[in-house]
This record gives sequence, structure tokens and C-alpha cells, in this order.
Amino acid sequence: MITLYERTDCPVCWKVRLALAELGLGYRIVATRLGEKHPDVQRLSPTATVPVMVDGDISVWESGVVLDYLDARYSPGSLFPTDPGRQTQVRLLHAYSDKCIGPALRDLVFEKRSKPREDWDKAVIESSEAAWLECQGWLENNVNALSSSGCWLTAAECAIAARCGVAEAYGAAVRPEFPSLYDWYQAVKWRPAWDAAFPRAFPGKTAELLSI
Repeated sequence: MITLYERTDCPVCWKVRLALAELGLGYRIVATRLGEKHPDVQRLSPTATVPVMVDGDISVWESGVVLDYLDARYSPGSLFPTDPGRQTQVRLLHAYSDKCIGPALRDLVFEKRSKPREDWDKAVIESSEAAWLECQGWLENNVNALSSSGCWLTAAECAIAARCGVAEAYGAAVRPEFPSLYDWYQAVKWRPAWDAAFPRAFPGKTAELLSI
């Protein structure tokens, strides 16, 4: 069985869980905590970070490569379309999630999860929210490329949906003034895989968020 070393609220771990759920693959979780240096993760990954996936004799320590492996090994053409042009779109959107959305949201999440509300730096949060707003505008203009035409979410959809979920958990949900993006995200949240992959907790947040 597949073993996934992960942290439940980590968006790149969430992305992998979404992909596993979309493909209907069973797996065992080894949970890690924020700031923890898990000995197995340190042994399996040169970066000592999660996620790390182990499948038999194969261990994969980079989330994008995990999705490549799952597609090639278990369901070719599902997470990454076989058409070269469409596949390139998916890979570029996946890269956008890691290189643009992640940095845009980082300060917002770090500020809110590590400090009590009275100590939040509002300027830092507002700057991060503005960057996230720009990302939503870009996604609104590219949502047609994002939307899946198959039975499964693509790798890009798994990645961006997880980022949107983290943003929502920390008070920066996808905004209705971006209707195409908003409708896409709401549709993703209706999929069974969303409930199966949803984080068990968010650092610094209350249990009510788990009903999102």
C-alpha cells in the first residue's frame, strides 16, 4: 500500500491527497506536525520536507513528481492529459500554483497561524491579500484552461484547489467577483475527493473550519 508522509494543512500535501482520492487509491498516512523533523522524512528526502510518498520500493519526495508518478503508474492521462498542448497547459498552471499563488498567500497564512489575532501585522496581511487578489484575477482569465474536461481533476486543479482551500481557511476565500473561478472552486468542493482529502486541522484555527 502507498504510504504518504504529510502534514494535514500543508497545501502541497493536500494536493497529493486530492490526487489520490480522485484516482481512488488507498493509502496510509504518517502524520507530521508543523516544525517537526520526522526521522523517516529526513531519511527519505534530501529536503527533509513533506510530502514524501512511498510505494513499494519507490519513494518520491517532490509533490509535482508524486503526481507525475501517480498518473504514469496508476491512471495514464488522468492527472496529466496525453495531448501535448493540453498537458503543457496543465503543467504551467501547476507551476503557477507553486510559484505565484503559494508566495502570495504565504505571509497571510504564516501571520494568522503563528500569532493571536491581537498581534497580527495588518499591513503584512493586507499586502498578502492584495497579491492573492491579483492571482484570482489571473486565474479568472485562465479558468477555461484550468477546468477539467475529463472524469478526474487534473494535477493543476488539485494544486490550485488546495491553495484556494488554505486561503479560505485563513479568511481569504475565492471572491464572487471572479465568477468563473468562483464557480469552478465551488464545483470542486462538491466532489467526493474534496471531503476525502480535506485537512483534519489548521494550525491556529478552530474546529469550525473543518465544516467548510
